[in-house]
Amino acid sequence: MANTEKLGTKQEIEGQENEKKLVAFFKNNEKVIYGVLLGILVVIVLIIALFRFIITPRNQKAAEAIMAPIEQYTLALSTGDSLSFSTALEGNEETDGFLTIIDDYGSTKAGNTAKYYAALCYLQQHNTDEALDMLLKYKKKDDNVWYSAQMLIGDLYDEQDDVESAKKYYKHAIKGNTELVAPVAAFKLGMLYEREENWNEAYDCYQLIEDKYYERYTQMGVAKYLERAKIKAGK
Repeated sequence: MANTEKLGTKQEIEGQENEKKLVAFFKNNEKVIYGVLLGILVVIVLIIALFRFIITPRNQKAAEAIMAPIEQYTLALSTGDSLSFSTALEGNEETDGFLTIIDDYGSTKAGNTAKYYAALCYLQQHNTDEALDMLLKYKKKDDNVWYSAQMLIGDLYDEQDDVESAKKYYKHAIKGNTELVAPVAAFKLGMLYEREENWNEAYDCYQLIEDKYYERYTQMGVAKYLERAKIKAGK
């Protein structure tokens, strides 16, 4: 019992000493501590002000600015007018084009989206090098569109006979597991493996489409490709 009382007394004394040390430390470093807290507060205020007065208005301006070139691009698709693609890309006296939006608002979501649309315009103009450059700069913010961009990059590398890079980006597109993009990318990857007579890999690509995207599997007529790859692979 005496030992327990002594232990409790010792712990109380140590607690009091620690408290005194903490108070002494605070008094000795009061100015530094207040300075650090003030600095943190200033940073928080600056961040709030940055978002409220700069980033948010900038994002809004970019979102408004991109509407006109998107309309031009949509018009060009419906009419086949090559001039409208140029206007969408480069702008005119009345509106900015995708390239200007990229330059002025590249760090915003709309500026990122403009890179994707600029790539599509370049593709319509058969300027595949610029299209590839834009697609590679396009960042992953909208998953569905980003996976579509990955498949397009695969197509462009395939056209350049850079098969390994094409495979890499088709695989990126497949990872998205999107009904619209993944089965098409898997089919294209399977066709690449066929060209190399890598029938096991081709079979796996076609089988993936059947297993995960059966509706698209039937729509795309993949069954005959799967059967051929199965036979060639000796399965």
